[in-house]
Amino acid sequence: MDESFVKYTASRHRPRILRRALSAVSAITGGLILTAACAAGVRQAAKSFSVTNIAKRCFPYPESSAGDDAEPGEAAGELAEEIARSLLSSAFFGSDALYFDLAGENTGTLELSPKPSPVAGTEAPDDPLDMPSISGAPSGGDIIPEGYNIYAFDRASVLSGEVGLVPYDMSSKKTGMKYSNATKIDMSEVRAPDDYPIKASLPESIQVSSGNMSVTPLVLIVHTHGTEAFAPEGVTSVKRGTSMRSSDISENIVAVGSVMADILNSSGIPTIHCETMHDIDSYRESYSLSADTVRRYLAKYPSIKYVFDVHRDAIVTSGGDYVKAVCEAGGRLSAQVMLLVGTNEKGADHPDWTTNLAVAEEWQRRAEKDSPGLMRPINLRGASFNEQLAPGSLLIEVGSAGNTLSEAKYAAERLTYSLVGMIRDNAE
Repeated sequence: MDESFVKYTASRHRPRILRRALSAVSAITGGLILTAACAAGVRQAAKSFSVTNIAKRCFPYPESSAGDDAEPGEAAGELAEEIARSLLSSAFFGSDALYFDLAGENTGTLELSPKPSPVAGTEAPDDPLDMPSISGAPSGGDIIPEGYNIYAFDRASVLSGEVGLVPYDMSSKKTGMKYSNATKIDMSEVRAPDDYPIKASLPESIQVSSGNMSVTPLVLIVHTHGTEAFAPEGVTSVKRGTSMRSSDISENIVAVGSVMADILNSSGIPTIHCETMHDIDSYRESYSLSADTVRRYLAKYPSIKYVFDVHRDAIVTSGGDYVKAVCEAGGRLSAQVMLLVGTNEKGADHPDWTTNLAVAEEWQRRAEKDSPGLMRPINLRGASFNEQLAPGSLLIEVGSAGNTLSEAKYAAERLTYSLVGMIRDNAE
């Protein structure tokens, strides 16, 4: 072959070879840069991972679910319903759940050593609620054995693939906080009414049978999220993703409302307890549905002075554990309680929200006096949570998803006896 032809051919193809080589180098370099960027992103995501942050991005609860307070353009339609049900199955949606990440804010006493051996109580149980659990650890309403640390937690007791039910003291007494303020409202500039704002006449006696009341009611108890339920008794962990939900009103938050209604009625304060679970068909529409229920009751019974929407909270740590908000009340194990006051900050027609604040503050004061450590700080929120419908309206969080039903029932007892005193002392 002609040598000049070979040289010509080689020189002709050299630029193409160089271009291919440069292209390959560029592709490899770009791939390495992209891989490094992805790795950095994964590291950053892992570093800042929080289930509560994920929940915030997925579903802007509660303001977007708060009936008339929903912001235009926020999650709606089929997608919102799908997201809501997804969160429903994971229980990341208590009133406080999306705004409270306990990483680095443990207010209880966490110990990795085994729980101390319980000492037998000195009083005999006088109620099925007071029967000691098989494990020897106190259940809700049980006498707490002398020397028993209710905030001790053995991390080794959490089974593989499960998350812990970790006890915390979230009380206003422990934290030193009067309010948990999720608004931009300066509470130093807010003045609730000096005098207790609600006066009501109490009947000499009441009789309730088959849902019918012999006198006009004073209190209405409803459940916007009636399917909210609790952790199983006698366990320290549950499978990740366990749904603390139930449609059985003997097992969910409706059972807690029944405790409150029974005490009020037996104390001479006529009370209606609506057992409707407003979230059972549509979580997204639950606040609108419960608002309709409240309006119907108020139209039928204008004598109603107090409307209480009873929930259980869902507080999840950044590590995925469920918070078990507990305290000692009257020497017995109890869940802790939070009163939530809605405002007009998000645009609801609710100019008199400070009336509800006055009720919450007085109830909080009495409950803390009767049961020190029972109450969490009063939660102030920008949405109204239907509290604009009647004076004396409050949303009440009894326990959290990490608590048991017996702990929540006992907390409801303590809370309601304080309410009885407040209503009686302010009767006309």
